[in-house]
Amino acid sequence: MTGNPALIAHLESLFREHGRIPFSRYMEEALYHPEHGYYSGDFERIGARGDFYTAADLDPAMGTLLGNLFDYMSNAMDSFGLVEIGAGKGLLARHVLSHRRFPYIIVERSPAMRRRQEANLSGFDVEWRDDLPSGFQGCVFSNEFFDALPVRRFVRRGGELKEIFVTEGFSEVEGNPEIELDLPLEEGWLTDLSLEARDWTRRIGRTLDRGYHLAIDYGYLSGDFFSRPSGTLMCYHRHRTNENPYTEIGRQDITAHVNFSDLIDVGSEEGLDLAGYTTQMDFLIDLGLLDLMAPLAEAGDVASIRRLQALKTLLLPPMMGERFRVLLQQKGLPPGPVPGFRRTAGAGNKVVSGQPEPEGRS
Repeated sequence: MTGNPALIAHLESLFREHGRIPFSRYMEEALYHPEHGYYSGDFERIGARGDFYTAADLDPAMGTLLGNLFDYMSNAMDSFGLVEIGAGKGLLARHVLSHRRFPYIIVERSPAMRRRQEANLSGFDVEWRDDLPSGFQGCVFSNEFFDALPVRRFVRRGGELKEIFVTEGFSEVEGNPEIELDLPLEEGWLTDLSLEARDWTRRIGRTLDRGYHLAIDYGYLSGDFFSRPSGTLMCYHRHRTNENPYTEIGRQDITAHVNFSDLIDVGSEEGLDLAGYTTQMDFLIDLGLLDLMAPLAEAGDVASIRRLQALKTLLLPPMMGERFRVLLQQKGLPPGPVPGFRRTAGAGNKVVSGQPEPEGRS
């Protein structure tokens, strides 16, 4: 294995102490160890000099369009604020606040990322917290937050569900799950389950007195989520992908696709009603992205063409357009179409109890 020597030594001490640890504990340490984890270092993670891009790195359009959506949401409420969970470098927050100075809270667990956010948001009135506020009215939202939460890994062997653990030598062993659950896995198939995603959704439902939860991430509903024989775990290093979480330990990102059905079902238990679920492409088109692109196409200068290419990355299906999904839940508000979700409302995008209508496996 390769990576941060101090983090590798720390993990080896955990193996000696416990014999084996769940993959979720390994992922937690690799990403969030307070000194040596991937998100704790001061090196570049996001952007051209990092390991991956987010929508905010490509263009301010996402923040502008979200600002329009938040305008709409605020019109229906007496009091309205924003909570962004895991704000990356703070660019999306800057783009939203450049549109309108909403009351803004960032929930960030990484001191290194918080320092970067504070630098990029200098001059804006932003409050940082370690956890969600209580009695909140407004919108709690995230962009590529749930995919970075630690996952437990499971596989079906001989008809029984087994959990994957990590042990000495950074090797994997299978054993009886530490938690009781059943999953719709075929024999020999593997899946990645984020219990933290479920927990965060419960907490979001409880923190909201009235308002919305908006999650933008890559993932699927359950029918497609459990149709991946090898699961969805993926690692990113220097803009290249691999499926080996035991290399570049502490120096590469580790992610897994989101099971949006989990967010829908758990949210409903906490009073979060499903208000919309769609692709990023349809979401951005409905919010007016094509209107932003038209003058760039007509201008034809180098700067406009470059920006147009960035916007196409957000929009086109092979890129982010269909890989990313957008979920909207609401609490204490009347039902009705919300901007961003009107193109697909009631047409081939219905979700019942977290399950998609039959469309075949992709």
